[in-house]
Amino acid sequence: MTNILQLKFQTNGKKSNIAIEAGHIYTNENPALEHQVGVALGNLLSDYLALFGAKVEKWLFIDNYNPQFEEKPQDLDITGYISLLSQLGFTPDKIVYEANLVEHAKEIITYLQKNGYASLHHNGKTILHKEKILLYDPGSEKYMCALLDACLYLQKLKQADGCITVLDQQYAAQQKGTLTILKKLGADTTTIFPFFYTASNSKTHSSVDSSNVFANGNGDLSFVQPAIDLLRIVAKLSGSVSIESSLEIEVGEYGI
Repeated sequence: MTNILQLKFQTNGKKSNIAIEAGHIYTNENPALEHQVGVALGNLLSDYLALFGAKVEKWLFIDNYNPQFEEKPQDLDITGYISLLSQLGFTPDKIVYEANLVEHAKEIITYLQKNGYASLHHNGKTILHKEKILLYDPGSEKYMCALLDACLYLQKLKQADGCITVLDQQYAAQQKGTLTILKKLGADTTTIFPFFYTASNSKTHSSVDSSNVFANGNGDLSFVQPAIDLLRIVAKLSGSVSIESSLEIEVGEYGI
């Protein structure tokens, strides 16, 4: 028996605007295999979505904030890295620096506190009550990654109908925290798709470790799927293709 996957393309309709982020890097590291893998996947997704009628905007997120709290020198050649991404086919349409999101993060914490969604934890840190997501550490005067990334997604959602973020698997906990914050802010997380991959010898980043996301050091990561069906993402985000299959495929829910 032959299994058949059919794609039906629409000829009319508004194109969806999709923000694809790939190549995320810290200013105290140098380009490595993990960045190239992320960019390759970002290109693949961009090509698929463009083929199916979506308008794609490529985003690059550079972390120049967390390295301030580490001893390793910040010697990333940013111009050179952007040039490398362009050579690999992922020319950024939008570049965002994490340190520039701090002021917005402050505003979000104020909003969450005023509405009773956040307060001081017994560990002295400001947390989101739902799942005890860490927001701010007054001891180090540091805003946490999950919150800063929520600020980034809010920027994307002002310009895009959907977002795909290509990240190493170690960011799973951080993305869980980010989506939880966004949900509390009223954002539509059903249009946000974290795409995780695993690259050999990836550098470990403590800022996205679960201990720096959840007040209790861990959280339920059941929302994370081992892989995302690319065609299902296209169908969900592009709005220009429907999929029919005789195969029974289970698709996870990526919102919180």
